Amino acid sequence: MTTDLPSQFLPWDGLYNLRELGGYPTVDGRVTRSGLLFRSEAFFRLSDASRNQLFANLRLKTVIDLRSNEERQEQGYLESAQGQRLLHLPLIDVSVESDLDRLDPDYLAQVYRAILTSRPDSLSEAMAIILDPDNWPLLFHCAAGKDRTGIVAMLTLSMAQVPDAQIAADYALTQYALRRVLAANDPDIDRASWKDLPATVVASTPETAEKTLDFLNTSYGSVTNYLIELGLKPDLLARFHETFTMPSA
Repeated sequence: MTTDLPSQFLPWDGLYNLRELGGYPTVDGRVTRSGLLFRSEAFFRLSDASRNQLFANLRLKTVIDLRSNEERQEQGYLESAQGQRLLHLPLIDVSVESDLDRLDPDYLAQVYRAILTSRPDSLSEAMAIILDPDNWPLLFHCAAGKDRTGIVAMLTLSMAQVPDAQIAADYALTQYALRRVLAANDPDIDRASWKDLPATVVASTPETAEKTLDFLNTSYGSVTNYLIELGLKPDLLARFHETFTMPSA
């Protein structure tokens, strides 16, 4: 197992993009807590025993699946767990054909804007659950842990008052995962299909996250205002920041 990765990565055989949101400094001099919020790709490469052990090791109370029904049928999904609350809150599948030009350098930023504005019901419910400390430790995931998971992580870290530049850098960490996927000797990975995709689709650059955050700040005034417009309560957002962050050492 490769271990020369940024500290946010958690090594686990069969997962390439398992990370946590702890350890980031905030604009008010605090730091996000470790061991509470996790992000990942789907678990289809894990045996039942390995997945159950992972959930036990992370002490998970809640798992949120952001994939579509079609993806769940194709890749598999959990029908029951070892005491965890399993939630299916689907966001747009970015692999579905759309009118957007996949060769456009701004493709992913456009897709993310569509996700943020076209499925407010699932996104609102997911964020309300993620930001509620009663549901921690919690893990959220999509198929590859890049796009839909990346958006949810951006919103979550923004509510923790992590600087935008750091949020963009966190989003870009998926590039490490992609390199590991392409280098892995794993029969369950179709490396050719990944290599055949345009760079504009598989990329995970800081610029995409920056454009996404700029869109929210410009269109809604702030990420906080966007979430409040989705229906989240200001006291939940304040409680999240206070609970998920701690004074910096």
